[in-house]
Amino acid sequence: MAALIGASAPSAQGRSPEAACTPDIPVSTEAGADRLLSLVEGLESTGHTPAEVDAVLAERACLTRVSAPIPPAEGLTVTAPDVYVIAEVNGVDRWVAITDWEFTELPAAPMSGDQAVVTWFDAPVEPIVRVVHHAGTTSQYPSVSREDAAELGPYGVGFLLPPEKSATDMNIATGRSALVFEGTGACRTLTARGAFAHTWNATAVTGIDLAATGMTLYWSSTADRALTLSSPTSVPGVCG
Repeated sequence: MAALIGASAPSAQGRSPEAACTPDIPVSTEAGADRLLSLVEGLESTGHTPAEVDAVLAERACLTRVSAPIPPAEGLTVTAPDVYVIAEVNGVDRWVAITDWEFTELPAAPMSGDQAVVTWFDAPVEPIVRVVHHAGTTSQYPSVSREDAAELGPYGVGFLLPPEKSATDMNIATGRSALVFEGTGACRTLTARGAFAHTWNATAVTGIDLAATGMTLYWSSTADRALTLSSPTSVPGVCG
């Protein structure tokens, strides 16, 4: 079961189906659908929230969202990626994007399936090095370092993390991932986002795909899941 997550978190807000509406953008034609996509791309690229995007689509195109949103996880924070220039290699800058997460509350339910942490870009890069560290908040779960990314490509990196949990701590209570990369092509402003997909009971994240339009997460079930997204980080002057 897959869920496509775009530049922002999904939202359940939209126009009431009973409300009368005359669309400014009729999406029943190819031209209208093309205008719709351009409108969404423009709104997301300028930082509009999911609720704001849904409100504009309701007003301009009489669209009502019907898919249920994936809620954020309670007690989980994901920071906007910190991005630094680290070196110049063969005349090209190298950068590193670091995404941190932290559970401020221990989840109550048992966890048996893989969790996922993702750093996603809206423009292609050349990945060089990737690594993730995760640990508990006590000595019960010391820090673990891994490089076996489930997804690594021009639009970022994603790791699947098998959880271990006790009554007081878990092995993924805190962590951070790093992706070292170079730019490709002409100079541009890159937008970076972080995400943590949390599952419990028998649900698991089974796969990750990353593209310019967003990330697709594959889940073993639509029950017992949550998704926490970071705010975006804008990185100007990323050049190949």
